[in-house]
Amino acid sequence: MDWELPLACRIGQHLMCGLPGYTLDDAFREAVRTYKISNVILFSRNIRDKEQLRTLCADIQELVQAACGVPALIGIDQEGGMVSRLSSDCTIVPSAMALGATGDERCALRAGILTGRELSALGVNVDFAPSLDMNSNPLNPVIGVRSYGDDPDVVSRFARSMVEGLQSQGVMAVGKHFPGHGDTHQDSHLVLPSVEGDLSDLQNHILPFSEAVRGGIQGIMSSHILFPDIEKEKIPATMSSFFMTELLKNTLGFKGLVFSDCMEMFAIAKHFGTVAGTVAAIKAGVDVVLISHTIDLGVAAAKAIGEALEDGSLSPELFDASTEKILLAKQMLLEAERKPFSVVGSAMHTQENQRLYDRSLTLVQDAPFVLGDKPLFVGVPCFQATEVSSEEHEVIFAPDMARLVGGTSLVVSENPDENEIHTALSKAKGCSSVVVGTYNGHQYPGQIALANALAKEHQVLTVALRNPYDLAQLDTSIRSIAVYAYNREVLKALARFLKGEISCTGVLPVQLVRT
Repeated sequence: MDWELPLACRIGQHLMCGLPGYTLDDAFREAVRTYKISNVILFSRNIRDKEQLRTLCADIQELVQAACGVPALIGIDQEGGMVSRLSSDCTIVPSAMALGATGDERCALRAGILTGRELSALGVNVDFAPSLDMNSNPLNPVIGVRSYGDDPDVVSRFARSMVEGLQSQGVMAVGKHFPGHGDTHQDSHLVLPSVEGDLSDLQNHILPFSEAVRGGIQGIMSSHILFPDIEKEKIPATMSSFFMTELLKNTLGFKGLVFSDCMEMFAIAKHFGTVAGTVAAIKAGVDVVLISHTIDLGVAAAKAIGEALEDGSLSPELFDASTEKILLAKQMLLEAERKPFSVVGSAMHTQENQRLYDRSLTLVQDAPFVLGDKPLFVGVPCFQATEVSSEEHEVIFAPDMARLVGGTSLVVSENPDENEIHTALSKAKGCSSVVVGTYNGHQYPGQIALANALAKEHQVLTVALRNPYDLAQLDTSIRSIAVYAYNREVLKALARFLKGEISCTGVLPVQLVRT
């Protein structure tokens, strides 16, 4: 590696910014040329289809290499399931919890290989996956099915397999959200969460990160969470040198790249400021800071990093060591074999991926149920339940299931009221059975009330299309299935099950407490 870079280029290595559309706009180009911002994060807003994405990634690399003299890290949140940024002509693997439900770590390995192979072919070299969070809190609004389960050993095993799959294809895996986001009931996109307990209370949450480090994971992402019994300065883990350096690097022995979660999230922007938070995160030991939406903030952050180096508040020695680590990672990724574009969304990938979905279907309550020849499908349309969800709304449960299986359908709102429940009861008259699709019903009680009301007069099967915690609130007369996602692959698997072509072989990876 022979990259002798001026200071502006070295500062730019530490920033990863987003852009607004499908192409490089003038403001982003100018920021790269002037302030040498050298890394990009992509979202659904940047991806129309696989051809366009391949072109965009090539354009990003051309711009960054011309302006900065080094390649770009191009990152994406491609976890699978509900957190998937790729377009529908790519392969969207099951969510972490769905893979955990298969009971077979080889499924996570294959999901990682499928995802890594396609990201490599498209030109994306960093995947902000997998989630290493142990979802110990059923009310967690932001993790849920993004976690492999609520057992730290299960999370560790499946996450290591996913990491192995991704990195075998030349894509950096970035485990998140250190030291664990699974025990909060708040979303750091919207508030600054706080978790009580000392370091011993955190050990189960830290275990998957420790195991991932032992397994060779190349990246770790921080969490914007307060741990007031551990970090006395009332700053989140992202800005804490104890968490980012002492615990992650010195105690766990992590040698790879430390990424921040997005510094425009409310937890940082509202309480500390994106720019000030960026400098604090780098001082704490973060290598690459994400500013995912506003390029002007990226520019301001670059200036602030330069000022901190000039006034000595940011150690030049620590900064230089971090820069060298980033450049070494870029060299490693540059030398990885690029996969052929023909693999993206290929028939082979589609077939293998569908088998993963088929294996994830989980029977939770085995109550009597016969579909019959006149079923009614009732459900909500997919909606954005959290800031990180990215379902494409390409399917609607009720009408699409009726089309796949036969029968009639009724679409209801996300929180059905008494009038909608009455309409559903009227619609169900004369039907052989009712299949209800819930979507975060444990947080929208009208969905549960609807299923329970229908069960008083009909045989009902309820399908949890996201978090399985919905199913703990149902009447025990209702047969229930967890499928962990609201997408076309899930509906295909469910249709095959209802037709008797496959069985529910999944095992629930979290504990349900009946309410």
